[in-house]
Amino acid sequence: MSIIVEDISWNRVFLNVRYRATEGETLKLYRIRQEAFIEFREQGREGDVVWAQLNLADAGHREPPEAGEWIFCCQLSEREATLAWATAHAPYLIRLARKRLWNELPKRKQRRAREVEITFDDYSFTDAEIDAEIARHPFATHDVAYDPALFGDLQSLSRVFRYFGGRYAVAASILPRTDATDFPFVVLAVDFFIKNYHPRIRRVSRVFFEKQCFIAFHKVMRLLFPKHGNRVLFLKTNGDEPTDNMAAIRDRMIERGLDGQFKIAERYRNTLEGHQNVFSWCRDIIQIAKSDYVFIDDYCPVFNFLDPGDKAVLTQVWHAGVGFKSVGYARFGITGSPDPYQSGHRRYDYALVGNEHLREIYSEVFGIEPEALLATGMPRLDHFLEEDRGRAIRAELVERFPWMEKGRVIVFAPTFRGTGQRTAFYPYGTYLDMKALYEMCERTNSYFVFEMHHFIEERPVIPEKYRDRLIDLSDENLNHLYFVADVLVTDYSSCFYDYLLLEKPVVFYVPDKDVYQATRGVQRTVDELAPGVVCETMDDFVRVLETEAYAEVEPDPSVLDRCLERSGLASDRAIDTILLGRDVPGVKMASKGRG
Repeated sequence: MSIIVEDISWNRVFLNVRYRATEGETLKLYRIRQEAFIEFREQGREGDVVWAQLNLADAGHREPPEAGEWIFCCQLSEREATLAWATAHAPYLIRLARKRLWNELPKRKQRRAREVEITFDDYSFTDAEIDAEIARHPFATHDVAYDPALFGDLQSLSRVFRYFGGRYAVAASILPRTDATDFPFVVLAVDFFIKNYHPRIRRVSRVFFEKQCFIAFHKVMRLLFPKHGNRVLFLKTNGDEPTDNMAAIRDRMIERGLDGQFKIAERYRNTLEGHQNVFSWCRDIIQIAKSDYVFIDDYCPVFNFLDPGDKAVLTQVWHAGVGFKSVGYARFGITGSPDPYQSGHRRYDYALVGNEHLREIYSEVFGIEPEALLATGMPRLDHFLEEDRGRAIRAELVERFPWMEKGRVIVFAPTFRGTGQRTAFYPYGTYLDMKALYEMCERTNSYFVFEMHHFIEERPVIPEKYRDRLIDLSDENLNHLYFVADVLVTDYSSCFYDYLLLEKPVVFYVPDKDVYQATRGVQRTVDELAPGVVCETMDDFVRVLETEAYAEVEPDPSVLDRCLERSGLASDRAIDTILLGRDVPGVKMASKGRG
């Protein structure tokens, strides 16, 4: 690294930075939209250690920095800011240039490309376009590293500077970020604020007007379709099929003959893919207006602005058990945090959790009272441990993939990187050494199975010569692969929650642990609560798999207690409590989620 940042601190309005630098290198700030650099003023130098400073009130031209994110970086010379130099010395610059060009494409072109599985890495940008883009933004972040202790403490460095009687303010935040290659960098985020005495009031915009129209339409539909107390809707807006929890509740209702007592409606569509017309949204709203009970799984944006009403019961049947990554309001203040005033999470009457220990966690996640969280267990796991079911699933998989019974099966199921479904990816080239994995599998008679998160469009590129041992089965059901897996490998995902029920070992491969915890946020650290071996390097990961060191680790009983599921009957508990109004022992329904 050319520069290593060792310390960042504030002294009144001065941002102080201490860093080590090779000769000729200086730390700067760069804003992409403005195409401008800001220099730190050097205060002293001793050997390769530099003390530098930025006056937030006067960052140049006698003014504060422009609002936006200013990237800590090095400045490239004219010779370096070219495609030819980047190809030879810094290929990551090409990928970042492609990503910026992709972001500038019209949305319709991006949609068309994604429909044929073309990403920014594959799009037909010309060499001239890439060369011009690199020259246009001559900065480098991969030459700047940070002391690990500093990187984990960046969020404590935010400052607010009020002025003009407290009616205006400048907010300066030091924030961690990751780029399109999942490389960590740091930004100085500058924002200007005017005091708002009515924070619930939003400016009028086209989107605001559209939402008001949908709200009015919903009110009319509620008048046209009065409640009868027996309409149940299963609604999902980020996929075309029901989740396992939804399907389990629906199927159990039918098994119990409740489809005669209740009218069941289902609506599943992916609002994140393709163009969404007004008629699709109206059909969603009509179904919501007609329903007495609405079951959703995962984030459902229509409820950000639409209140289903006091006579409808909205239940979140959240698909995840318990993991490490922060979601919902546990990410408050981090990129991707929900609105504290207008969020669908706040509208839940109930949400299901696996056991009573998870109430506190998901109360924070959804921003609702612990009493609204029903400890039913996960409906999808009702039949998970039935021996006949497990044998049948295993037999079906072995019939299609005979190699599964010829050696050890390692299932690799990490979560995605990025802020959400639209930006999800996994940095295979950075985190995985395919050759090392293959050689380990050869020596140990193992098969390494990729089961990537459904948000990740890019599949692992496995060289032909490795495909007899490294196999991509991302299209398979992960819950089914558990029955052939001898060991599960994950990171911050909650998938281990289900797997622990089978009493099999879990390995946690987290090469980006510090960066992920700083940028994405975690509710519980991997080191504290992972019920298995934690590996932070590829070498350690391969060693643990090769020597089966994971077999020597006994998870802390207190961790297992918080992870383990209430045994079976979760669908019945949910149905009896929510639809039939019964007081089911252990579910502890104290009150509705809305006061």
